[in-house]
Amino acid sequence: MWSFNKRDLRQLIFIIVFTLFYSSETYSNIGDFQGKIKILKEGIYDTLTVEIFIKDKFIRVDEYKKDKKPVRSFIANTSSGNIYLVSYQHKMYSLVKVNPSSSNNDVEIIKSENFIEVNGKKCYQWRVKDKASQTVTTYWVAKIEYNFEPKLFRILANAGSAIDEFVKMPQTPNIIPLKVVDRTRFRKLRSNLQIIEISSMKLSESLFKIPNGFSELISG
Repeated sequence: MWSFNKRDLRQLIFIIVFTLFYSSETYSNIGDFQGKIKILKEGIYDTLTVEIFIKDKFIRVDEYKKDKKPVRSFIANTSSGNIYLVSYQHKMYSLVKVNPSSSNNDVEIIKSENFIEVNGKKCYQWRVKDKASQTVTTYWVAKIEYNFEPKLFRILANAGSAIDEFVKMPQTPNIIPLKVVDRTRFRKLRSNLQIIEISSMKLSESLFKIPNGFSELISG
């Protein structure tokens, strides 16, 4: 049987308390994602590569065509709620006006045990029927350790980006769709999105600023 004097006991208690405190602090920070999500979107007529950058309250969505030339970017601040659309062709930017009430809640969600593997992760099938737009979107979702998905929903839903289908999925913490298939009610394919990379990395705040030399387009 082990025996401890008072000094050893105090040291042991300190180590246990310190370990528990440190572990809880580390765990609580797991959801603070900073980095890049890369998506491939295949539509009926074209294919886009989309890169999403996330840092603290900032989100940036870059859209590229096959020639890897940037088409446009969405730069958003989740604190202010402001979203800016940046056009590289015209070297202009404008404030995106999003109507929060335009989010449609008239949807039916069907969760099943069907699953596939996407990038080595087991993904379960969620089918979302939107009665207003008469579309059926299939989400292949997986559990992740990062809790950044609700940010994307709140700020980018209805902004008109190339990842509308991706961000309109009903909000669920720590759940992300790794593959999204959007169809009409007649089962005709509209688009197919797939996450091909999630990279944790340090990002500069300059990435979330309007590029120099761009003029603001002010709508009436």
